[in-house]
Amino acid sequence: MSAHVHAAQKILVIDDEPGIRKVIDRLLKQFGYETLLASSGQEGLHLFDLHAPDIALVLLDWNLPGTSGGRATLDGLIGKRADLRVILVTGAVEATTDEHATQDTVSILLKPFTPTELMLAVRTVLGA
Repeated sequence: MSAHVHAAQKILVIDDEPGIRKVIDRLLKQFGYETLLASSGQEGLHLFDLHAPDIALVLLDWNLPGTSGGRATLDGLIGKRADLRVILVTGAVEATTDEHATQDTVSILLKPFTPTELMLAVRTVLGA
């Protein structure tokens, strides 16, 4: 039994659509990342609290429903760790003009995206 490779970076995926979570999860794992999956902003913030030191990146659905939507979740995450790297996944171009989306640590990935676009975004943000 080989030792677990410590180098795998952990990515928190917060998206309310199970299909999208599943696709992103599969793609990230194929490229050697570890994933944590959350179906709501609240669940995402909770998982972040549990794993904060290990999380290299958050993929956040900007259009999360409910009171802990994308912006509230992003506020919460950045409040916990100001230098946190976040990729906002959105079909709405207007998210790109949000004041949070213009922070250095926040990138935008527009839906629909290809596996190549997802990996390019992740690698760009993580500097890999």
